[in-house]
Amino acid sequence: MNLKTGYLVTVWVLLSSQISISQPTFALNGSTIVVSEHCYRLTSHKATNDVGSLWSEIPVDLNNAVEIRFAVNMGCSKYAGEGMAFVMHTNEKALDVLGCGGAGMGFGKNGNCEGLSPSLAIEIDSKFNRSHKDIYQPHLALVKDGNLSQPLFEPVRAKEYGKDVRDCEYHDVKITWMPSKQELNVYFDDELRITYAADVITDIFEGASEVYFGFTGSTGNKANMQMICVQSVLIEVDEILERKRDFEDGVGIYPNPIKEKLTIDIDLEEEEYVQMQLYDSTGKLIYEIPTHVVKENEYYFNLPGLPSGVYYVTVTNGTHRVSKKIVHISTIRA
Repeated sequence: MNLKTGYLVTVWVLLSSQISISQPTFALNGSTIVVSEHCYRLTSHKATNDVGSLWSEIPVDLNNAVEIRFAVNMGCSKYAGEGMAFVMHTNEKALDVLGCGGAGMGFGKNGNCEGLSPSLAIEIDSKFNRSHKDIYQPHLALVKDGNLSQPLFEPVRAKEYGKDVRDCEYHDVKITWMPSKQELNVYFDDELRITYAADVITDIFEGASEVYFGFTGSTGNKANMQMICVQSVLIEVDEILERKRDFEDGVGIYPNPIKEKLTIDIDLEEEEYVQMQLYDSTGKLIYEIPTHVVKENEYYFNLPGLPSGVYYVTVTNGTHRVSKKIVHISTIRA
């Protein structure tokens, strides 16, 4: 693919049984310009020290499964830089964010310039920088809050084998996020290069699930044209996570603390095989309601004779589990 290649971009949003299709729009900052439909030039081959960004005006909810496909062109020179990145962020500047230039690649810390935070970036780096733990070949790395010197995932070559990707050509990138697995995958030219498992919503974005996403890029003292073409954005309900939440919402355990009698209220969307167990603080099984089919019912654990203390209740359908720590206050006096 050459520099003039364009792509048709489609956003699919799947909510329950409804599918809607729309074209995303991006807010452009810095040196970024539109080259053709859905293709953007982040930095120019005529100007040094460029820095640009573009952000989708519609954020994505990381409680959903996400697949984003795009193509990058890292320029034609093996001596210019600096690189570009796919970035998700919840920064208060929203669509106006334009990060650090030079080695910061438009999102990372560089000298006295602070990086974009909170953020999670997949850097596509074309230039070696010793302070960033870089490798000499064009590479990928996973970076939190713009901290390039301490990547979450150590840099790996953009392509495991083959020619240098600074070749004036477009290269395909695919990013997938699966919330039920809490797994982020990065593919470069159809090769799986990064797999990262973590609670991204909690660990990176401080509990916020809706994030802005987009692209950044920069150059240093040598000019370099760096391009991005957005191909597709797929957002769909993660059915495994939805089933887990439905089960959790359908199980009520109360009161807490309790005096002698515990209620387990089951109200599921459909019949399921369910098992209920009560353990003491040492893990000893005290009481069990064996596996049986239920959709809606109330169950009771009567605790007379059990000493005061901490107990644990679990309700499972074999795939998902609800566990709760309860405090029992005995009303029996010696």
